[in-house]
Amino acid sequence: MDLRFLRSFFANPMRMGAAFPSGPLLAGQITDPIDFARARVIVELGPGTGAFTRMLEQRAHPACRVLALELDPDLAVYVAARYPRVEVINAGAQNLGEVLAERGLGQVDAVVSGLPFANFSAHQQTSVVDAVLAALRPGGAFVSYSFVHAQMLPTSWRFRRNLKRIFGRLDIYPVLFNAPPALVYSCVA
Repeated sequence: MDLRFLRSFFANPMRMGAAFPSGPLLAGQITDPIDFARARVIVELGPGTGAFTRMLEQRAHPACRVLALELDPDLAVYVAARYPRVEVINAGAQNLGEVLAERGLGQVDAVVSGLPFANFSAHQQTSVVDAVLAALRPGGAFVSYSFVHAQMLPTSWRFRRNLKRIFGRLDIYPVLFNAPPALVYSCVA
């Protein structure tokens, strides 16, 4: 097992949110809402060691541009080396608009997130979701997740409420065979 993720977790557990990378079932559920035949720009927020990145790289249309924003510089270097088709940027998710503008990109078709929103303050949650909403084209997908055990936290309740309020609809899918079990949140702009 690659220990990069575990080391990053111990260095900053609130930023990482989990001690181990997401499993393939969760990665599949996270990427399923994306229309890969039509998507031309997909963004991943917080790729970690690349559990979702691998699926995005495999499923994205050859003409699709895949960007990944990773705040941890060591993980950003690792993911960039491991997934050469993906453009990895060492930046925070709230800077999504600036990252897209620097690359001459307008709106995106999908944003997937591995960020631990249950660990975020109200301001952090809002700034990231606002950046995502501003970046998504009409009909674009935003897909995130939360661990089942985090559902008792008020920060998780707030995040779900805000997604429903902002997007109008929130679909939730359980992924019980992940360690730990998770809930996938899927929204459409």
